[in-house]
Amino acid sequence: MEVCERGLRLLVLSAVSLLGAKAGGEAAPRLTPAPAGPYQVNGNRILDTKGRPYLVRGTELPSLTLNPADIAGDGVQFGAFSASSLISIRQRLNMNAVRLPVSAQEYEESAAYRGRVAEVVQTANRLELLVILAADPDSVGQLSPPALAHFWARCAGEFTSHPNVFFAPGAIPGTVEAIRSGGARQPVIVAADFQVHDRNVIYQATPRYAATRTDEDRWRQFGSLSSRAPVLVNDLDPQLDRKSEECAAFPGDPGAATRLVQENLSYFDAHQISWVLSSFRPGRMLTEYRYFNWTKLDDGWTCGEVPSRSGIAMILAAHLWSGDPHSLFAVNHVNGGLVLARGGLATAYGPTLAERDMTAAAGRPLPLRLGNVSVRVTDSRGIARPARLLHTGAGWSDLTFLVPVNSAVGPAEVAVVRSDGSSSAGRVILADVAPGFFSASSDARGAVAGEVMQRWAGNGQTRAFAASECAGSVCRTVPIPLSDRVVTTVRLAGSGLRNAGADAVVRVTVGGLAVPVLSFGAADDVGRDQVTIQLPAELRGAGETDLEMTVNGVLSNVVRIHCGEM
Repeated sequence: MEVCERGLRLLVLSAVSLLGAKAGGEAAPRLTPAPAGPYQVNGNRILDTKGRPYLVRGTELPSLTLNPADIAGDGVQFGAFSASSLISIRQRLNMNAVRLPVSAQEYEESAAYRGRVAEVVQTANRLELLVILAADPDSVGQLSPPALAHFWARCAGEFTSHPNVFFAPGAIPGTVEAIRSGGARQPVIVAADFQVHDRNVIYQATPRYAATRTDEDRWRQFGSLSSRAPVLVNDLDPQLDRKSEECAAFPGDPGAATRLVQENLSYFDAHQISWVLSSFRPGRMLTEYRYFNWTKLDDGWTCGEVPSRSGIAMILAAHLWSGDPHSLFAVNHVNGGLVLARGGLATAYGPTLAERDMTAAAGRPLPLRLGNVSVRVTDSRGIARPARLLHTGAGWSDLTFLVPVNSAVGPAEVAVVRSDGSSSAGRVILADVAPGFFSASSDARGAVAGEVMQRWAGNGQTRAFAASECAGSVCRTVPIPLSDRVVTTVRLAGSGLRNAGADAVVRVTVGGLAVPVLSFGAADDVGRDQVTIQLPAELRGAGETDLEMTVNGVLSNVVRIHCGEM
């Protein structure tokens, strides 16, 4: 099966087009620690189950509804609460938490709504995101304090066994006591000026740009408190999609605005302050849900302009990637994350400055140079190795290369070197395993790229077909009819798992069901791997659903597969 050689251009643009977002970038990138509850508060620190300090780095999801479209577009595949969105928050943005506003009234009245909340929480936790449950502001205004206390007691009771869930009741009297009466012992997030007698409390500050300009402002609003107790800064979005006071107070010059956001982020880091910033919805963090075009400040904005393409997403991403916006970003070719696998495929975006678009000749060894461009990977031991190239784009573009298999794991540098001696470099993390699946649309989302083989038990008849198909730029899954009488296997195309080891633990789930993994490993010598699974008959009629994988505990991206019936 052929996989697009030029790869994930849309994924690359959305994951790493961080240009103009963050100055500096000298520090090596590191993964934001995944949640590992249960948590407890000790002094001014949040400690995980192993006693390690934990900082929340996240964004707020839209208020949860029962609408299948989930705010916009095809919500099942790409909406705000889809597995595709949640894994992208974790891998592409390098965040570790989401804030989930729920309707307190609907939660009390609707079993279906409570089930939907549980589903989103479980999916987010599975995809290495801590969930902060909060009451939607509209529902708070509709209910009395006793009714809100009852909601929080019920909510706490249903999530008491979820160690990677926090509760954020704000400043409503009696709610902390209600949460504890429900049996929950997880940290509770309350307003900074709310007095509560509970040891497992985090204080929330909601600063505004008009009053948050200097370190003195920050110290007065939340810095002083952070020396005594854990603090989480919430929101702090410039609201460029509205004619708001926040937008009016935000610096009008993109450079000055960028510096202000960066100064806040640096202050949070220096004072060990957690944050949940902006909102994961069009007009705030992104322009739409399908391709994840993150918002930026480079092009300027007009307050209240809809649709808005301006926002702080790229500044947040650049900060969490420790990226230099004027240099190169290298990403995992199949999941968009900052961890690259030895022997796997990677894509670098930025000033490649190749003379022209070029693709390596089919059927021949991959070259070390395409036109005037080569790639050098320097590993954690200081050993520099040339990388073989699959494709390079001209100018400010992207190129795809094969990570040298002999590279040492750990922090590394990827440099694009041109024949005139100039170069561009960026920092990455190299690992033995950084798995991902190819998709039919070559952006690591949506319909999976794979080959289906079916064999009838009675007569041995077989047939083979692709798991997806494309018409122009639109790709969709192909229904795979399942039956007790037919053995169905799917060979999935991926990358980043060939060095997992013979005793690797490879787990693939389809629609939440673990399926048999028949084989895994290298599919060729140019970075493509394969995972072959068997689809059990119990998935018959499941329809289009999520497919994901862990290799030695490391998450892949999430793609879609269609389980039909004969």
